[in-house]
Amino acid sequence: MKLSVHIPTYRRPEAINNCLQAISTQCTGAVEEILIAVDDANDAFNSSSIDIPEAIAKITRTLQFPKVGLITLRQEMLAQAQGDIVLWLNDDAYPETGFFEHHLEIHRQHNDCVVGGRSQWKPIQSPNLFDRLVQQSDLIFFEPPATTTPTQINYRNCFGLNMSFPRELAIKLGGIPSIPNTYGYDDIELAYRFEQASIPIFHQPLAIVTHDHRYSPTDVLRREYLLGQSALSFARQNPDFAQALFKRDITSRSELNYAQELLPRQYRDASRIEKTFISLEEQPYNTISSANLHLLTEHWILLKRYLWNWGLLDAANQQSSRWQLLQSTSAEAIGSHAINASR
Repeated sequence: MKLSVHIPTYRRPEAINNCLQAISTQCTGAVEEILIAVDDANDAFNSSSIDIPEAIAKITRTLQFPKVGLITLRQEMLAQAQGDIVLWLNDDAYPETGFFEHHLEIHRQHNDCVVGGRSQWKPIQSPNLFDRLVQQSDLIFFEPPATTTPTQINYRNCFGLNMSFPRELAIKLGGIPSIPNTYGYDDIELAYRFEQASIPIFHQPLAIVTHDHRYSPTDVLRREYLLGQSALSFARQNPDFAQALFKRDITSRSELNYAQELLPRQYRDASRIEKTFISLEEQPYNTISSANLHLLTEHWILLKRYLWNWGLLDAANQQSSRWQLLQSTSAEAIGSHAINASR
């Protein structure tokens, strides 16, 4: 049973080089190949920007593409993979001690299964309150099960920066969906199809990566808009998955009408929350107690819902991504576009 490690990367030579260095210190004979898919390869960033350690040079291949997006990169790597088990990593996710063997341990025990590892945030040298919110809440990722031993989980807790699955079975279940230029849901949608095929999904707390990614408030806000855009595409591609995830048919006229009405009505409140949300990165790390940290995540739910619905309606209207801060966007511009979506 051999691993095929897949790492997409986009204009982050320092991150991918750090990732490969970490892999080289943990790599064992169980790793058959390492595929690096370079998105938007150009003169500034291409395969020559990647420093492959000598220890893994013979098993590493670099694939270059024009700007095609994450999902297409995953499709291409799956098509070219030769190992029995595909292991997805992000270029900013650095494997810790025993990483590969801990993944394979579960696959050997259960034959056909999916394994999601644990992600820990890389400490930030001078963190602010927003950094704390990201790293100590479920703002970005759901908290993993509080266990030190492998435990079965559902598809929603399986993330593409650290997950593995049988290659042939993934292909049999349809592989990576052809939804180019979308962000998010690709990992949990694939995990959902495994789950529906009665393939167990396990959390392996010993398969640890250090996630070297510092989010800003604007990063998170844009992320919610893009997730709203992607949601419609995934709902059309796999309606059962979307129904299970969102508990409703987000492609229906009634749902789009609801979103259309929500945007102009809640613009003012969303703008106010946006202002306070952005200000979190200007506040000291210990501004509030740990007991009250959850209040910040609850505070931004309305804004999160607003941005997600904005992305959803833009997707329904076949509008390319146009996100910007609400303080830079008039209510009329958002509202008038939303009205067009129902015509």
